[in-house]
Amino acid sequence: MNTISIDQLEASRFYWARRKPNTTATTAEPGDIEVVKVSTMFGAASEFWTVAVVGSDEHFDLAAFEFLHKVPSPPQAAQHRPNLTVISASSHQVGG
Repeated sequence: MNTISIDQLEASRFYWARRKPNTTATTAEPGDIEVVKVSTMFGAASEFWTVAVVGSDEHFDLAAFEFLHKVPSPPQAAQHRPNLTVISASSHQVGG
Protein backbone atom coordinates (compact mmCIF):
# COMPACT_ATOMS: atom_id res chain seq x y z
CA MET A 1 0.00 0.00 0.00
CA ASN A 2 1.33 3.44 -0.92
CA THR A 3 1.69 5.90 1.93
CA ILE A 4 1.63 9.69 2.03
CA SER A 5 4.99 11.20 2.94
CA ILE A 6 5.24 13.71 5.77
CA ASP A 7 6.16 16.53 3.38
CA GLN A 8 2.88 15.95 1.48
CA LEU A 9 0.64 16.32 4.56
CA GLU A 10 -1.71 19.28 4.91
CA ALA A 11 -2.34 21.12 8.18
CA SER A 12 -5.71 20.57 9.88
CA ARG A 13 -6.61 17.67 7.55
CA PHE A 14 -7.83 14.26 8.64
CA TYR A 15 -6.09 11.09 7.45
CA TRP A 16 -6.43 7.35 7.77
CA ALA A 17 -3.16 6.35 9.44
CA ARG A 18 -1.40 3.45 11.13
CA ARG A 19 0.97 3.74 14.08
CA LYS A 20 4.47 2.50 13.48
CA PRO A 21 5.83 -0.08 15.95
CA ASN A 22 7.70 1.18 19.05
CA THR A 23 5.49 4.18 19.80
CA THR A 24 4.09 4.74 23.27
CA ALA A 25 0.53 4.21 22.10
CA THR A 26 -2.15 3.88 24.73
CA THR A 27 -5.37 3.95 22.68
CA ALA A 28 -4.43 1.70 19.76
CA GLU A 29 -1.95 -1.02 18.98
CA PRO A 30 0.62 -0.65 16.19
CA GLY A 31 -0.95 -1.83 12.96
CA ASP A 32 -4.47 -0.62 13.82
CA ILE A 33 -5.79 1.85 11.26
CA GLU A 34 -7.37 4.95 12.77
CA VAL A 35 -8.44 8.48 11.86
CA VAL A 36 -5.97 11.19 12.92
CA LYS A 37 -5.68 14.92 12.36
CA VAL A 38 -2.54 16.87 11.46
CA SER A 39 -2.63 19.38 14.30
CA THR A 40 -1.23 22.91 14.40
CA MET A 41 -1.84 23.25 18.15
CA PHE A 42 1.86 23.91 18.82
CA GLY A 43 2.43 26.22 15.84
CA ALA A 44 1.42 26.83 12.22
CA ALA A 45 4.86 26.05 10.75
CA SER A 46 5.19 22.43 9.64
CA GLU A 47 8.05 21.71 12.07
CA PHE A 48 5.53 22.18 14.93
CA TRP A 49 2.79 19.94 13.52
CA THR A 50 1.75 16.88 15.47
CA VAL A 51 -0.67 14.00 15.00
CA ALA A 52 -3.81 14.41 17.09
CA VAL A 53 -5.62 11.15 17.77
CA VAL A 54 -9.36 11.61 17.22
CA GLY A 55 -11.35 10.98 20.40
CA SER A 56 -8.45 11.67 22.76
CA ASP A 57 -6.14 14.47 23.84
CA GLU A 58 -3.02 12.59 22.69
CA HIS A 59 -0.52 14.19 20.30
CA PHE A 60 2.34 12.34 18.62
CA ASP A 61 5.26 13.15 16.34
CA LEU A 62 4.41 12.88 12.64
CA ALA A 63 7.13 10.24 12.19
CA ALA A 64 5.27 7.88 14.56
CA PHE A 65 2.60 7.20 11.89
CA GLU A 66 2.23 5.94 8.35
CA PHE A 67 -0.36 8.08 6.55
CA LEU A 68 -2.50 5.98 4.23
CA HIS A 69 -5.20 8.21 2.76
CA LYS A 70 -6.84 11.63 3.23
CA VAL A 71 -10.30 11.55 4.73
CA PRO A 72 -12.35 13.46 2.14
CA SER A 73 -14.27 16.52 3.26
CA PRO A 74 -18.02 16.19 2.82
CA PRO A 75 -19.42 18.03 -0.21
CA GLN A 76 -21.11 21.31 0.60
CA ALA A 77 -24.24 21.98 -1.41
CA ALA A 78 -24.91 25.57 -2.49
CA GLN A 79 -28.30 25.63 -0.74
CA HIS A 80 -26.64 24.80 2.61
CA ARG A 81 -24.13 27.65 2.55
CA PRO A 82 -24.98 30.60 4.78
CA ASN A 83 -26.53 33.54 2.96
CA LEU A 84 -24.64 36.51 4.38
CA THR A 85 -25.24 40.16 3.57
CA VAL A 86 -22.61 42.82 4.20
CA ILE A 87 -23.99 46.03 5.68
CA SER A 88 -21.62 48.95 5.95
CA ALA A 89 -21.75 51.35 8.89
CA SER A 90 -22.33 54.29 6.53
CA SER A 91 -25.61 52.80 5.25
CA HIS A 92 -27.35 53.17 8.64
CA GLN A 93 -29.15 56.37 9.55
CA VAL A 94 -28.74 57.44 13.15
CA GLY A 95 -31.56 59.39 14.75
CA GLY A 96 -34.79 60.45 13.17
